[in-house]
This record gives sequence, structure tokens and C-alpha cells, in this order.
Amino acid sequence: MKKLLSLFLVITLAVALSACGGNNKSNSAPKSNVDSGTVSENQEEIEKLKAEAEKLKQELAEKEEAEKKEQETIVAQEAAAKEQEKVAAAEVMNQIALYYSGAELDEKSYNYIVDHSNLFPAGTVELKKEAESLVDSNVTSRHIFKNISPYLEKMIKVSGDIVEIEEEETDFGTVSEIHIIDDNDNSVIGIYLGSTGDILDGDFVTMRGVPTVVYSFDNIGGGTTNAVLLAASTIQKQ
Repeated sequence: MKKLLSLFLVITLAVALSACGGNNKSNSAPKSNVDSGTVSENQEEIEKLKAEAEKLKQELAEKEEAEKKEQETIVAQEAAAKEQEKVAAAEVMNQIALYYSGAELDEKSYNYIVDHSNLFPAGTVELKKEAESLVDSNVTSRHIFKNISPYLEKMIKVSGDIVEIEEEETDFGTVSEIHIIDDNDNSVIGIYLGSTGDILDGDFVTMRGVPTVVYSFDNIGGGTTNAVLLAASTIQKQ
């Protein structure tokens, strides 16, 4: 009887274990499917985030490149404007020299005005002092009338009584023409790219500037006057 009972218990236990095993096997399969699906969804999400990050990175790079090009354009435009500003006075003087004498500025005078563009005209006390410091006091109108070539890139100083003074409004701005008879009884025509203020005919003035051309014009007495055309940096009434 005990043997039969023991056999029955063994069989019952075996059946129970078999059922549990079947349940475990049955339960493990769906768990595996759930895990696989979750991993797949996570991977898709990661790939999606990677693609969005790459897109944002590309957009940022394109924006930075566009901003860089825009900044380069601005810098180039500013440089061109500064260069144009530097040559403006020289270009005006070149046209005036051509009008008065029929000849353009010599390259030396042109380059001198460009290189010292802030002095034509010298609009501040500091710039006036700078112009004065550049004057070669050994050069006079007598030297220039003898041979202007050595002095085309030198700042000189001339003083004398104003014979005639005129101002004209142009596209460039106010342009003043000052005709003086200097201490050596020579005619010097100063072209000052600005207003001369309260300076009038008959005033005694000092001009500093670079000589550009020597030319001749008919005077009111029926004769001819030889004159130096001076690109004036400063003009001062004594």
C-alpha cells in the first residue's frame, strides 16, 4: 500500500513538474517576443535621433558658413570703401590738374596724396601738426619753378597775399581755390578740399601742401602768368 502511495505521489509530482515546465516554456516565448520588439523600437528611435542630430549639425554648419561669407563680404566692402576714400582726394586733384594744365598728376604726387589722404585736408589740430612736421622748409616756389620733378612728393610751405579766392560746391564737397603771390613774387594756386572759413581776398595766408604741376594762364593784363598748382593740406590766415 505504501509502495502504491509512493508511486502515486511520484507520478503526481512528475505531472505537476511537467505542467510547470510547460507553463514556463509557454511563458518564456512571449517574453522573448516582447523584449525583441522593445529593442527594435529603441533602435529605430536611436536612429531617428541620430538622423535629426545630423540634420541639425548640417543646418548649423550651413548657417555658420553663410554668416562667415556675409562677414567676409562686409569686410571686403568696408575695405573697398576705405580704399575709395583714400584715393578720393587724389582723384579730385587729378581731375583739377587735368582741367587747369591739360596734364594729369604725376604718379609721385598722386601716390603722396593717397598715402597721406588724411591730410587732404588736415581737419584737426593733430593732423595740422602732422602736416607741418612733414614740410621741407628748404623748398620754395623758386625751386619748383626751376624744376618741379624733385619735389612732387614733398610737403612745402608758401605764404603770401591772396589775389583771388573762390569756393564751389561739388559732388565731392566744397572745393576752394586760393591764388596767392608768395614771398618770392610767384603765383601759387592752392586747391583746398574744404571751406576756408573767414579767409577773404587780400588776407595774408600760409598754405602747406604738395606741388602737382606748373602751368600758365592768361592774366587780366593781357599777359601770361606761370603758376604752381598746389594740393593744399592746410591754409592759415596770419
